[in-house]
Amino acid sequence: MTAEKINNSLKEGVKSFFKNDDNSYIENANQALRFLAKYRSALLANNFKEKYGTKIYSGPFQGMEFLDEVSEGCYLPKLLGIYESEIHDYILSIIKKKPDIFINVGSAEGYYSVGLKRLLPDTEVFAFDLNPDAQNKCKILSEKNSVNVSIEGEFHTDFIKKFEGKTIFFMCDIEGFESQLINENNIELFKDCDVCMELHKYNGIHNIEVVPKLFEKSHDIDIIYQDGKSFSVPEVIHKISHLDILLSAWEWRSYPTPWLIARKKS
Repeated sequence: MTAEKINNSLKEGVKSFFKNDDNSYIENANQALRFLAKYRSALLANNFKEKYGTKIYSGPFQGMEFLDEVSEGCYLPKLLGIYESEIHDYILSIIKKKPDIFINVGSAEGYYSVGLKRLLPDTEVFAFDLNPDAQNKCKILSEKNSVNVSIEGEFHTDFIKKFEGKTIFFMCDIEGFESQLINENNIELFKDCDVCMELHKYNGIHNIEVVPKLFEKSHDIDIIYQDGKSFSVPEVIHKISHLDILLSAWEWRSYPTPWLIARKKS
């Protein structure tokens, strides 16, 4: 696509947001800004790939061979290794624990599934995602890094029963359906799991009001919120504008999605 066509496409894209008379001008402006920010974020990612390739630059999974694109959401923060940096310390603590089993529900392209398998070769890793494209990308990522990950579709909580007596790390990011997956009727299955779960809204209710209460009897609970980033970036980013530096760390979230950290009580 030529520069002129891209320019016209961006103009039309921005205009389209202001055709919605049902929204306030602030809502329309916010949507247009988000549209442009995503576009700029993708350009920054392409610049980074051209100079540095697709090996993860820093963070817990530093050195992992990554993909040219992800199955959903942001890309550049993963490539930089600063993605979800708020839970890096927790991920490092899990690596030290060396769990027998890692179950990743909503695994997307396998950033965590493959990343942890590289560092924990003796841990059995299961990656669940309903999206066939995500499953395929996870397969490609595991092959690029020469690790064996079991890639599955739909997750059912009874799956955990297979691993009685083993140490389990359970990670979940399913865009609001966490409150449908886990409830008072099956919470007992998770009593021996260490859990990291991203919390979203479902039917207008944020799951931070619902899910943590289920774990209170059996686990010690922490809630970790998204924070401002403090990170090092390579030369291709730190010499550009301050706005581009901020966009390189932006994870495309549209509202707060804190993490539930539930550590089983000793």
